[in-house]
Amino acid sequence: MLERIYVPVSRLVVCKLALLCLVAGPVRVYAQLVITSPVTNQVMQRDPSGTASIYITAYAHYPYSRIVATLQPVGGNPNGMYEQEFDQTRLTQGFLHTSFTAPTGWYRLKLTATAANGISDSAIVDRVGVGEVFLVAGNSNAMGLPDLGAKDASANVISFNALNKSLNTENITVAPDGPMPAPSFEILKSSNNIFPNGETSWYWGELGEMLFQRWKTPVLFFNTAWAAANAENYRDAASGKDAYNLYVGKFWPNRQPYSNIVNTMHYMTSLTGVRAVLWSHGENDAQQGVREDLYFEGIRTLIQNSRRDTGYNVAWYIARNSASNQLQDGYPPVLNAQNRLIALSGFNAFPGPDLDTIQIPRPASAHFENVPGGIQGLTLTATAWNRSLADTTIARTIPLQPAYALHTGVTPARAYPNATFDLPFAITGNAPSPFQINAELLDGAGQFITFVGAGDGSPLRIHLPADLTDGIYRIRLTGLSPIIPGSVSQPFSVESTSRTIEYVNTIGARALNDDVRITWVIAPVPGLASMIVQKTTDGIHYNDLESFPAPASNESGVFGYTDSNAGSGTIFYRIRMVYTNGSVGYSTIIALFRNGAPAPLTVFPNPVTQQQFFIMPADAPGSPATSQTTVICRLFDAAGREHPIYISTHDAVGLLSVRPRYALPAGKYVVRVITAGRSRAQSVIFH
Repeated sequence: MLERIYVPVSRLVVCKLALLCLVAGPVRVYAQLVITSPVTNQVMQRDPSGTASIYITAYAHYPYSRIVATLQPVGGNPNGMYEQEFDQTRLTQGFLHTSFTAPTGWYRLKLTATAANGISDSAIVDRVGVGEVFLVAGNSNAMGLPDLGAKDASANVISFNALNKSLNTENITVAPDGPMPAPSFEILKSSNNIFPNGETSWYWGELGEMLFQRWKTPVLFFNTAWAAANAENYRDAASGKDAYNLYVGKFWPNRQPYSNIVNTMHYMTSLTGVRAVLWSHGENDAQQGVREDLYFEGIRTLIQNSRRDTGYNVAWYIARNSASNQLQDGYPPVLNAQNRLIALSGFNAFPGPDLDTIQIPRPASAHFENVPGGIQGLTLTATAWNRSLADTTIARTIPLQPAYALHTGVTPARAYPNATFDLPFAITGNAPSPFQINAELLDGAGQFITFVGAGDGSPLRIHLPADLTDGIYRIRLTGLSPIIPGSVSQPFSVESTSRTIEYVNTIGARALNDDVRITWVIAPVPGLASMIVQKTTDGIHYNDLESFPAPASNESGVFGYTDSNAGSGTIFYRIRMVYTNGSVGYSTIIALFRNGAPAPLTVFPNPVTQQQFFIMPADAPGSPATSQTTVICRLFDAAGREHPIYISTHDAVGLLSVRPRYALPAGKYVVRVITAGRSRAQSVIFH
């Protein structure tokens, strides 16, 4: 039976099979300088003075002497450049965090690192913006539908191009009620989604473009609108009950559509900040002949409870909206209720557009539509919203911004189910006191898996689930009361066949003329006494080169050693970990090829020593990366008998390590390696 696993080649994961071994893993060369927050195209909500904080989390995998962060204006931004230097403590820990306060516009974030030996590295986020963020809510005419004439926006209008809903076999829309995934952001094209519910750019892309033309500011949208939801549905879900979809005759699970609004406020707009909720709703209730008081109470309950449950008093812009292809003249009870909500004293609600005059009669789709050669209903709706968001009204709308940022520190490279380890973190800004956080486990795609820790101080104890499957994971630390998600950690692997934690997060080697520079980053290690750099040229005998004291038990650290007598050929380095209780452990091996790397799929060393050999994958470090590499390896003796093998992606960075499952006698063997349609058979000698 074949086992398929997905792992970074430079991380520790084991695959054991009886006769045939298959290993799959992304070919990923880890940069020496990595920015995890902000992400490309992220927009931060500006304050009334036009500025916002841009929070930065990054990691250094090399012992640099200086790292400088710069914000360079781009895209016609007339503001100047901002620059700051990280202090020595953060360089020593390999864990970088800071913030910039910048005015409206797009910026290019760059970290530039230099070392005393002349090494220079950089990491870049192409665009991060300070501008306007809006959360859309309502029904399907706010959510959007495909093929009704939605248009591309310019590069200044952004969304998280994903959905978190699906339609089940009973025709009920299902969305989870829990922590949302880590976002990524894209330019809002016509067919793109607007997380979590928006389908297509709808008229929001056009509105964003109009706002940019007026304000010269990036614009980011989230869209929680929910098809077929009426005021009663929103009231019930906001009051703790599942809402009944009368069109299908079933209940929406997970307290939807209310949960999507609250969770988006928790995990999206709390991260970016937000100007207001844009509420477009009412046609369903008008068609059902709802009473004015029921619509008023339903939507007031929705707004009040969303503020209570999130801790954020977000402003709402309420469109006057009741007309449809069934009620072309509108429905006064719904309109009166919407006007009453806007008029409530201290309710932080503002008038949105009057949409009942647009595209009447409605097209056959029963929704706004840019009709080819006809009425441009989406464009007209965007124009109406643009007018309602007048400068004088926006000036009265107090935006919400993150009060602080939570930076997730350095993780181990590898752990196992039921393992525990310590994870440092840092806070920028004004965190609440007392400060409570949760640790959330995300999969490799950024989707929430489960909670793995809670506490109020750094480092935070992480406890992985006992039933966790092998794979790549990340950790996001999230502040509570109110919820604000922090940065997402670098990836680490979980390996069920192991019972040790690989605390060395990364290890690397660079040739510097005749010297070799060995560098490594270590996560916090309980009970570590010292680290010893070791080297071998024959694959058997390791020599101690230099000893280093362990960092403080609750801190990460970045280290470097220069081998001035490296020699030639293939050289292997590793870090020997010595603990206060006398036990020892070892890092992943890093190989350096002084006279050229072996050809892809070639076995080395040959002859084989200690019944272990290595194979350079076809997609080797430094080659163009692919999404994954698959390697099949088989071992035969001279008589053609196949011998079971153990193959690992974690014994050496960027290489496949192969061992016979059982000790084999000295002699001649044949190794056959197959990958991506290529096959190679090679004779090897076992000593």
